[in-house]
Amino acid sequence: MTVEKQILYLLSKKGEMKGKELINIFEEMDYTSQSIRNTLSKLKRTTYITSLERGIYKITPNGLEAHSLYSEKDNFYAKDWDGKWYLVFLEIPEKLRKKRDAFRKGLLELGFGMLYKSVYVYPWDIVNKVINLIDTLEIEEYVTVISSNEFLLNGIVPEGIGGPNNARSLWDLEGINNNYKNAQLWFENEYKTTFNELIKDKNRSPIQVFTSFLTLKKVRDDLIIEDPILPAEFLPGNWLGTIILFSIDKLIETLVQLIPEDSYYFSFVAD
Repeated sequence: MTVEKQILYLLSKKGEMKGKELINIFEEMDYTSQSIRNTLSKLKRTTYITSLERGIYKITPNGLEAHSLYSEKDNFYAKDWDGKWYLVFLEIPEKLRKKRDAFRKGLLELGFGMLYKSVYVYPWDIVNKVINLIDTLEIEEYVTVISSNEFLLNGIVPEGIGGPNNARSLWDLEGINNNYKNAQLWFENEYKTTFNELIKDKNRSPIQVFTSFLTLKKVRDDLIIEDPILPAEFLPGNWLGTIILFSIDKLIETLVQLIPEDSYYFSFVAD
């Protein structure tokens, strides 16, 4: 999760914020004030935020759309799969290469696997996000989206069963599992002590708790955007995703409970 996405998250919760407020938060996370100003300028150029008054920033409809597309991805590990697959077929001409590349990149970030060069597949219903991406890029006439409960030939087979289309061939499951291993090591070697000290500290400040929340949220969001969150039958036996995400979510819940309801930062974490 980049700083840009973190800023969009904050502005999506607050509506508008002073630049000084944003800088104060990110300086607590060891960013420089200049780097945050540069990021704000970049977001303005991409029309994701606007500044109608000097030093006050507001998220735009484009920014909200960009934020909602890749943020708050569902943790489908807690859901039962209904056996349905969602397939996206695209035939976008060379003259629209930039849009074609952007759409393919978007599908992969949403969790789709590339079944064939112009066919992408995913086991969960996120059609609304796909449609939003199609609408944003204005490529409706070049894309077909279908759902199906059955592959008649060369379907995607569960882990341990032979076939040309297994989950390992469509998604980088080994690389994603290594991401989870690295997150586990980061927590044990770097974050755990800081977290425990914060919990015990009776004089902790709300901004300390909130920036710790943002740090954990960044780790979680980075993990989940790489993970297609496949149904259990398609995952290897040593899969760490379910365990690590559950652990991080519990830690995040603990931090949220430590932010006083009358604190400036509570509105960022309230549902």
